[in-house]
Amino acid sequence: MAYKSVFTALTSFDETSPALAFSAATAEAQDAHLEVLCVGVDRTPNTYFEIGSNAVVMHAAIETAHESANHIQAEVRAYLQSSLLRWDVINSIAPIASLGRTVATQARFADLAIVGLPYGTPTQTDDCSILEGFLFEADCPTVVVPEGAAVARPQSIVIGWNESTEALRAIKAAIPYLQKAKHIHIAIIDPPETGPERSDPGGALAVYLSRHGIRCDINVMTRSGQKVSERLSQYVTETGSDLLVMGGYGHSRFREAVLGGATRDMLEHSKVPVMMAH
Repeated sequence: MAYKSVFTALTSFDETSPALAFSAATAEAQDAHLEVLCVGVDRTPNTYFEIGSNAVVMHAAIETAHESANHIQAEVRAYLQSSLLRWDVINSIAPIASLGRTVATQARFADLAIVGLPYGTPTQTDDCSILEGFLFEADCPTVVVPEGAAVARPQSIVIGWNESTEALRAIKAAIPYLQKAKHIHIAIIDPPETGPERSDPGGALAVYLSRHGIRCDINVMTRSGQKVSERLSQYVTETGSDLLVMGGYGHSRFREAVLGGATRDMLEHSKVPVMMAH
């Protein structure tokens, strides 16, 4: 089992972009095909068109988005030209309000999607929309990559296990990573006393992973006055791990799905890539 198609989407080009660099490194590590979607974003507020704009202004906004997409595509092609990867670069345009839906249309055919960490100073609004599109609309396992060095071949992995469907889907999607790692740590924080696994937290998961040739240890811990996200991030540091696997949780609003507070907290605290599924 391996990832055969790795996908990322960009709304600007930066050769130091963690998403692009990690996508290329992951495709190489997994012997996968890399696909990059370059999106020119029409950032004209919807209300501007609703109150009545002339065709010249609307056409100019669309032309600007096309020019942006073509520029990003040319830069990414030049970036990948000398690599030995199998890759292709495509472009598209999207109104800012439909960015997540646009990237989701392409990402649903990928085995793994990659995006830069949206939360920082300042918050990367485009990456927020891209992440939501990957997770909630494309239903594609996604790795969120923070700034700094990231390991495309993780050797130590922490699994955040809380018995949820989302966490289990993320773990199943992470099997290609887990099978190649040397150390797998199942982290369980404050398991419920009345849950189905109360007598053996993480035991069934460990058996499931063992059948895929994956050996792991189980660590049940308390929050010790911290948020779950803080305790989990601390444990990742303690174990010297390169990747965190966890469920991606969200709730609905009128326009689209958004990440829940606990998931956002975890991403803000994590210093390593976080793999999620919804």
